[in-house]
Amino acid sequence: MSKNRMFQTLWLLLLSVVCVLMFYYRRESTKSPQERFSEDTVVAAAVEQRTPVPLPTETPTPVPTPRPTVYEITEVFIPLYQTPIPVPATLPPNVTPAPTPIPETPAPTAAPKSVEPFSLIWFSDTQYYAYKKPEIFVSMAEWAVRIREKNNALAVVCTGDIVDNRNYTRHWTNAESAITRIRDAMPFYCVAGNHDVGADSVDYTMYRQYDFCTAPETMEFNGDGHCWVLPLPEQKLLLCGVGWQNDTAYADWLIDRINAYSQYPAVLLIHSFLYDDGSLSTNGKRVEKAIFEKAPSLRLVLCGHNDGSARWSKTYGDGHTVNAMMYNFQDDKKYGLGYARILMFNPETRNIAVTTYSPYLDDYNYYRDAEKDTFTLYNAW
Repeated sequence: MSKNRMFQTLWLLLLSVVCVLMFYYRRESTKSPQERFSEDTVVAAAVEQRTPVPLPTETPTPVPTPRPTVYEITEVFIPLYQTPIPVPATLPPNVTPAPTPIPETPAPTAAPKSVEPFSLIWFSDTQYYAYKKPEIFVSMAEWAVRIREKNNALAVVCTGDIVDNRNYTRHWTNAESAITRIRDAMPFYCVAGNHDVGADSVDYTMYRQYDFCTAPETMEFNGDGHCWVLPLPEQKLLLCGVGWQNDTAYADWLIDRINAYSQYPAVLLIHSFLYDDGSLSTNGKRVEKAIFEKAPSLRLVLCGHNDGSARWSKTYGDGHTVNAMMYNFQDDKKYGLGYARILMFNPETRNIAVTTYSPYLDDYNYYRDAEKDTFTLYNAW
């Protein structure tokens, strides 16, 4: 083959390659995007099939640990506060443990516990209930019996005017019906008021016909029942009573009996001692002057007669203090019905906590100012 012939052949081949490339280029440029995407997908799929790539291992999502409940926490931590049981040391073979030495003198007996707190339930001027509303008197009596155990109540005490008119048997019968309910469960101690014996005549004849006025037999009486004392050795307390009268002839006897039990703080029940403003009544002045300085173990006075609520306190030359309390809501025929007081005596602190409540009205505190009805007397007995 000649050289010219060979160059022509190569030129034709080169021209053919250029023509083919140009034809291919023009064909690609005229394809729609969907056709190109379809072909690319097929090629990519072919590549995927030819050279499969292993999928990455999925890491599981961690599951949060549930928080224990309060009960579970308690159960977990209780053992941490328990004292472990000590393990006894191992003894060498053939060794007998030494006996526990016996003390030469026995341990002293523990001192007996002091007296537990106790209470007195206090009624004042029940005359209206004995006269017209015996159901109120009964509600007070039944309430006193119900709370006896809870409050460790020793007795119900009444500071006079049990009835409205001493000459009417019906009044006494109504009072007796309520008081009998009390006496079936605990003692009832009272003193005479002016309505019980007469303001001027001071006649104890009718009063003494009812044994709840002169019981129990352990009371020490003066004469016709004007005065009495009742020692309570278990509670280390002396109860005293002074009935209504217009003289102080009883004073010498009462001073003698209080001083005979001077180891016991004395609580005096008397009908008239304070006015509603806290000042001493006429009878209160006589009693205070005749008795208080001469009977240093007298610490507390309970009284009624006048309307309202009041307190009084005085410290004497030898350092002893006498507190007095008065309450009487009988004139309030709508909101003052059935109120009684609980006096809680604390032998440890020597305080007296006072609460006022009406079981008939189911209401605490007659006054809006609760401090008049609920309070504490400190170091008061």
